[in-house]
Amino acid sequence: MNSAKNCKYCQETFTPRRRNHLYCTTSCKTMASYKRNNYKYIAGHYQKQKLTKLEAEIIPVSTEVKTSVQTLEDRVEKMSKVNVPSITNAALGSLAASTAINGAKRLFAPNSLPATKGDIDKLKNDINELKQLINNNKSGFGVY
Repeated sequence: MNSAKNCKYCQETFTPRRRNHLYCTTSCKTMASYKRNNYKYIAGHYQKQKLTKLEAEIIPVSTEVKTSVQTLEDRVEKMSKVNVPSITNAALGSLAASTAINGAKRLFAPNSLPATKGDIDKLKNDINELKQLINNNKSGFGVY
């Protein structure tokens, strides 16, 4: 059930007794804690180092910057794995399908297509011709 893992502190391979074990020994767990919490080995024992005000302000910011940079690097890595030929094929397939649908509409249902500028200009010309015919007929009625 349990597979081998690498210790989060010393990187040695170990078999965890539980799923959530991260360290191979208690010693590694303690040393990792000392490292995280800024302990230094001084005269035979570890002692927590007090940070200056400037260090206390800089360390969280530098951690955030490292995290942000890592996130951006991960995103760039994922983007660089994009398969360009597959995107090209998908675009060409979509274009071919649109062309086929438009061609079929022109053949079998031309009235379902949207109006073009040419269609509107033709309608305007037809309306103007009708107006001229009506005006000519009105003036012709008064002659009788």
